[in-house]
Amino acid sequence: MGYIKFKNKKDTQLVVVSEESSHVIRITGDNLVVNTNGFRLYLDAECKYPLDNGEYEAYTTLYRKGDGWYELSDDGSVYTEPVAPVQPEPTEEELAEQARQQQISQLTAQIDGLKAQIAASDYKVIKTYEYTLLGEQTEYDMEAVHAERQVLRDQINTLETQLADLTATAE
Repeated sequence: MGYIKFKNKKDTQLVVVSEESSHVIRITGDNLVVNTNGFRLYLDAECKYPLDNGEYEAYTTLYRKGDGWYELSDDGSVYTEPVAPVQPEPTEEELAEQARQQQISQLTAQIDGLKAQIAASDYKVIKTYEYTLLGEQTEYDMEAVHAERQVLRDQINTLETQLADLTATAE
């Protein structure tokens, strides 16, 4: 904290001056009025004890202003808001490729789901085979089990053909 005296003013004001970068300083205080005439800092309101040896006299460009503070630069620079990069609109080819990739994902998920359904009925086949080896009767109708599993296999084969066609178009 110190007292600021601008080159074009007679009175001082109690402020906090902080270095924001090598060419930007921030002045914070109550009832600030932007002044771009350069300044000096003092320990006392009577300007008997200087703090800066004139090193702030070159800060004459308003860098940016906020509530209860403003910043000055000594190299003429001013603050510019960062601009978010603009994402370009996807091309027709990119949109088509995205759609193709989505179809591939959907087909793969459907195939995996059907394979899981087949795997869920594997125990019936294994149990029936075991019972047959022992000469016992099983509780499952193997013709119905086989028919259900074949329908699933046929669906998988159809989907795998569609998947092969989709992946072949990319090559």
